[in-house]
Amino acid sequence: MGTTYTAPVTVRFDEETKRLQLSVADLLERESRRSLGFGNRGGFERMWLGQAIHSAYQGKALERDPTYRSEVWLEVPFPFKGWEVLLGGRTDGLRRGEAGELVVEEIKSVRKAGQLAPALRDSYERQAAIYTWMLCQTEDGPVRAELILIEIGTYDIERIELASDSRAVEAGVRRRVAQIISHHDSRQAQRDARQLAAGSLRFPYQEIRPGQQEVLDAVTQAVEGAEHLFVEAPTGMGKTVAALYPVIRHALSEDKKVYVLTAKNLQQEMASRVLRLLNPEDAFRSMRLRAKARMCANGEVICHEEYCHYARDYFLKLEASRLVSELMADHADLQPDAIFAQAKEAEICPFEVSLELARETHAVVCDYNYVFDPYVALRRFAAGNSLDDVILVIDEAHNLVDRGRGYYSPELVENDALDVVRLIGPHGVPIIEDIRMCAQALADLIRDNVAEVLPPDSSDGAVEIRLPEDALWKLRPDLDAAFIGYLEYQRDNRTYRAEDPFVGLYFSVVRFLDAAAAANESFGFLAKRESGRASLKILCRDAGRFLGDIINRTHSTIALSATLSPAEFYSQLLGFDAQRSSTLAVPSPFPRENRRIVVDASVTTLWKQRGKNAPLIANRIAEFVGHVPGNCLVLFPSYVFLEEVAGRLPTLKHRVIIQRRGDGPEEREALLEQLRNPLFGRTVLLSVAGGVFAEGVDYPGDTLEAVAVVGPCLPAVTLEQKLLQQHYDERFERGFEYAFVVPGMTRVIQAAGRLIRSAEDRGVIALLDRRFTQRPYADHLPGHWLDGAEPKSLIGNPAQVAAEFFEAEGRDERMS
Repeated sequence: MGTTYTAPVTVRFDEETKRLQLSVADLLERESRRSLGFGNRGGFERMWLGQAIHSAYQGKALERDPTYRSEVWLEVPFPFKGWEVLLGGRTDGLRRGEAGELVVEEIKSVRKAGQLAPALRDSYERQAAIYTWMLCQTEDGPVRAELILIEIGTYDIERIELASDSRAVEAGVRRRVAQIISHHDSRQAQRDARQLAAGSLRFPYQEIRPGQQEVLDAVTQAVEGAEHLFVEAPTGMGKTVAALYPVIRHALSEDKKVYVLTAKNLQQEMASRVLRLLNPEDAFRSMRLRAKARMCANGEVICHEEYCHYARDYFLKLEASRLVSELMADHADLQPDAIFAQAKEAEICPFEVSLELARETHAVVCDYNYVFDPYVALRRFAAGNSLDDVILVIDEAHNLVDRGRGYYSPELVENDALDVVRLIGPHGVPIIEDIRMCAQALADLIRDNVAEVLPPDSSDGAVEIRLPEDALWKLRPDLDAAFIGYLEYQRDNRTYRAEDPFVGLYFSVVRFLDAAAAANESFGFLAKRESGRASLKILCRDAGRFLGDIINRTHSTIALSATLSPAEFYSQLLGFDAQRSSTLAVPSPFPRENRRIVVDASVTTLWKQRGKNAPLIANRIAEFVGHVPGNCLVLFPSYVFLEEVAGRLPTLKHRVIIQRRGDGPEEREALLEQLRNPLFGRTVLLSVAGGVFAEGVDYPGDTLEAVAVVGPCLPAVTLEQKLLQQHYDERFERGFEYAFVVPGMTRVIQAAGRLIRSAEDRGVIALLDRRFTQRPYADHLPGHWLDGAEPKSLIGNPAQVAAEFFEAEGRDERMS
């Protein structure tokens, strides 16, 4: 047909060659900003409701029409005001009509037959017209366009032939390109100012700590060479500021965008503090992006102008209020509370405002989800988009292995479907009864497939199965129709719920089917029964190809952690391009005499011996704590074992506080306050390794004087972990080590890192389990813990070591 297919692009200006690349979406963006709804971001397209409908329609068209092509990428070059413009875009479908003409298809899903908001319909028609004009530049014959409207649930199709004036379309294209170039020119002065600021940017501290110079140099080399870098450095040595300083300096100089990714809110707060330190002259704008549910001003997460007055007339209110420009002018560092307050006052969706700001600011601090989760990620990280102007800084990058797998490991739970049957609403209402039927059918499907391999009277467990994918897809049209009808019912009856069981169930099914469609040999399909709950689960053993697809499109990605060994384990499971990646391992800069590390080899936490060892461990902990003059953090491999040991602790002169399984943010903050506030006296906090108290939280000054870690903290032995072990055996020939030992020892080292975070911190780290001196566990002890000695040199009595250490410090504990 004379068309070309290539990778998508976003707006790109090349000043040297005077070349401008942009997409059809860029031409439409400003003109279509008239409503916020399911057809725009935040809605049906944003929530993937039309995904299956598009695919089904295109699949059938490909079968019946040999001329049909789906998802065709078009490119047209043309000169404009001294620029060589390359316009690209992907049309939904392209075929030959009965008279031999080319027909452009723009496919849209609608809630009811023909129902499409006028502004959105205008945008879609304009988009089809642009594709028609593009084809006219490369094709000799006639070209026309059709808008294909497909009703969700029924799949009824309405074809609307669109008329377009080629000259008028071209004039509109050139008018919009002129706006884009004008916008670019106006920002060039700002870029020049930032480049000057980059030259004057200074490291925020007068003295550079030991180890920081190595990080500064390695990160500088990586960003200047468009390479990736792993930085493994001890907790507390200042690796975040040492990494962000050269990243920000390069980003300002070369007009790049920085995203600082974290796994926890506390880490986001620390990253924001570092960015403020680096910006004393307000040379750039940074922001923190908070989760959508916590930025919703009306308690609902239904993003449509018909359902939410903060979404109603969103773009009109946004432009009239000048809220984004005011926030940018008033704040060098934009925090969620300030964004929320000003947006709510202006009656504009705070979350959407934060997304607008994320596009405008130069550094964004956010959760991993906004880059790597395909259902939450910002639009610029969509598949195929160029990210060569993006620098990622991934904090505590060891967490991304599990998080990445989790994005592609959805689960369907029978009880969730039964909750919908039970809780959805009053009987006798047609749409409610339709939902009950759908939910019951899903519950039956899950129950029956699990029962085939795990009878109801069997013990809990998990078994690999062949996924009933066809049966699930047959349910999808009814679920789609029920979902649309339910939203209409909620709007008419004002019955919105923030935590709606059916909305949650619906998107669980959507996510499950999407993961199934993406599955390859690294996936497994499981039937599970846990505490009587039957479920079907997709297990992604290795998310490297998904994560790497994003990472390797960036200009540079810097991964930071105190635990990134073995390097090949993390680089491959995170999908880093080995040809562009290097590793820096920084030794501990802190004086060795400031800490003692001791392994208690008299006990073990092996599963079969835990019952026998629990009272011994309780006594050893009590003896150890008795010789610590300040606060102590004791971490366990699980809540079950924590509770078992806690119940056997003898009376201590320290206060004992315990993290409970169901503790929320308020309870956790209360525990931290008790630990940090000297008015509470000497305190022992019993917690779990890998949790909030063991990673990503600071214990400033002398808040802690000792940490005890009970056992190597291996993951529980489940079918999922066994399948990971099998996968790692096949890939690395180190299955048990990579599936169990590496994540367990990572938790241990992260937990121990809470103690020594500066050159002034002092204390004792006790490891309670003889396995710490045995391979393969000992192979993962940090080198600076051993200083060239054998692991067995660490064996000792924690109580005795603590007594000797604090006596030498002049702070031996003499309790009356």
